[in-house]
Order: sequence, then C-alpha cells, then structure tokens
Amino acid sequence: MFINKEKLNMKRKNIILVMLPILMAIFALQSCTKEATTPISIYKAAVPGNPTPAVAGVVPLSGTAYTLKWEGTTNTTWDVYVGTSSSPGLAKAGVTGNTYTFTTAVGGHFYWYVETVDVNKVRSTSPTWNFYINSAPAVPSLTAPANNAVKFSATGALTWGAPVDAEGDALTYDMYFGTTATPAIVAANLTAATYSPTMAYSTTYYWKVVAKDGHGGTNTSVVYSFTTDVFKPDYAVFNGTASELAPSISASALNNVVVQRLGTTNVIALTLPLANAMVAAGWGTVYTGTHSILITYDPVTLTVTGVKQAWLDSFIDPVEMGPMSLTVVSGTIDAVAKKIVIKWKVSGNAYWGSDYTMANSTYTMK
Repeated sequence: MFINKEKLNMKRKNIILVMLPILMAIFALQSCTKEATTPISIYKAAVPGNPTPAVAGVVPLSGTAYTLKWEGTTNTTWDVYVGTSSSPGLAKAGVTGNTYTFTTAVGGHFYWYVETVDVNKVRSTSPTWNFYINSAPAVPSLTAPANNAVKFSATGALTWGAPVDAEGDALTYDMYFGTTATPAIVAANLTAATYSPTMAYSTTYYWKVVAKDGHGGTNTSVVYSFTTDVFKPDYAVFNGTASELAPSISASALNNVVVQRLGTTNVIALTLPLANAMVAAGWGTVYTGTHSILITYDPVTLTVTGVKQAWLDSFIDPVEMGPMSLTVVSGTIDAVAKKIVIKWKVSGNAYWGSDYTMANSTYTMK
C-alpha cells in the first residue's frame, strides 16, 4: 500500500499545533495553583498604648523626675518625643525598655509619643498623648489693709488679690491671723478672697494667706501687720436715768439725753437737763437752760478718765451757791450695748456745806 509521506508529515504538524496551546494552558493553570497556595507573611508591629501618666491626667509638681511608661513590642528600642508643643521634639533615641524618665522644674501641659523600627523593619508610632504637671498658684498679694497700716477699722475686712493659676484651677484659701508675728490658721478653704475677723480696738494684728489649687499646689503670701483704730463712739440719742439729780423732775423731762463724740478726740459731750433739774430742785435761781458735760475716756480700756462741766462759769449764784464742779469717781463705756455708766462727785457747794457723790447714772441709747 502506498503511503503518502508528505500528507502524513502535514497531519503530524497539525496535531502538534493543536496540542501545543492545550499543553501551555495546563502548565499555566498548574503554575497559578501553586502560587495561590503559597502563604504570604505580613509584618505589623504592635502600636504602643496604655500610657502613664493617663491621657489628660494631672501629676503633682515634684520638681524632680517624671517617668513615662507605655506598653508595646519588647526586645526593641524606642525613640521618645516629649515637650510642651503638640508636636514635641525628640527627647531620647534608642531607649531600651518601655519607660523613660525626664526632669522639669516647671509645670504645664506636656505632649509625648514613642516610635520604633522592629527587627522586621516595620515602624511603630504611638498616638500623641498629653498630661499636665501641676503648677503651684501664684503668691497671693495682700491688698487691705496695707502692711504696717494704722487706724484700720476694727470692723473692717481683710482682702487679697486672687492669684493666677497656670492650669486655671479653682483656688481656695487658708487664713492665718493673730496678735503674734507667726499667726495661726483661723479659717480654711475659703472660696472668696476676703475674710472678716473679730478684732479689738487699738491692737496690732498679723496675717497671711495660703492659696491652694486642689492638686497639691500651694503658695503662701508674706506676713503683713496692722493696727486697729481707737474706739470712736458714735452714739445717737440716749435716755438718761438721772433721778439722783433731781427726784422732783419727772422722767419725761430727762429724755433726749444726747451723747456725741467731739471731732476726732476721745471726748464725749453728754448733754442733759442737769442745770434745769438743779434749779427746779431749789439749788439755784440764776441759771436756766441745758449745757453739756464733757466726758474724756480711754479708747483702749473704754473707761471714763475725766468729767468737765462745760457750763461751770455760767452756773454761779454768788449769794446761795458759789461755784460748783464735777469730778469723775468712776465710769465705763459699753461699746456693744452702747451704754455709758458714770459716777461723779459735785464739789464746792457752799449751800450743801460738803461734797456730794451721786450714785451711778446710766445712759442707754433709745
């Protein structure tokens, strides 16, 4: 049988051309299958977290060292950024472990973060954290009374300027007050910059103020001193119980006894119808009218030290009486109850033939 070799060869070529794409597709499919099943390693470092101090926390001002802590990948080194700017600069590179200690002498608002590149060359950066190192409030400035002031009102209030606090904390105050150069605390946690103590007249006092911010920050003012004023009676109209002067005069005639301080002196003018009462009682016929008796007092002890008869020269009856005078035996001034209690002696009365000491007369404000 005759075989056409040329046709046979052509047939073989066609078969090869048909099979070649099929074989290539099979090889490609196998290649894709192998690549899909090969695992891919993705390296990701743990982001640092859980910072100490806590975010926005307040740390008392110690003036020494402050330790920053964080959690993150171990067996690596860290670059630590710290500062008062929200974009802090590098404080220390290559820190081993998860802590860093820095020092600052002042308080304020601090920002910080840490970053590293691990063994797989993967960079890890924390968020930017912040915290406060508490600052002490400014020194309180004492405003009234001024240092070494004199004649400060015994009923006045002590005041001071509210100091500035760097963190804007609400401040409270402790008041130290007394009659020694090292006053003791008399009031704590005051919220207003004023204090009204109970004070005596003509007395020297010392005082200072401690400002507190609630986070352990304190600051103390200097110690001031001042002296209170003398007692200044400011009595209005008094009723006088002066029956000893003239029993025959009704009580209504002895009303409107006026007590008034004379200018800036420690003298009180006591005006009462004493002369009229004496004339009506038959002690004289020449003098009529109402005149003052001047009472001098000690502003510290509030005791009466002298009495002067302002109408002495007018009250003369040369026939019956002769000149008369008043002298103090004892006397006190009650500033609280506003009373004047006086015992005086009438002298030089030829009509009586001897001196006469009257009983206490009390004059109490209406």
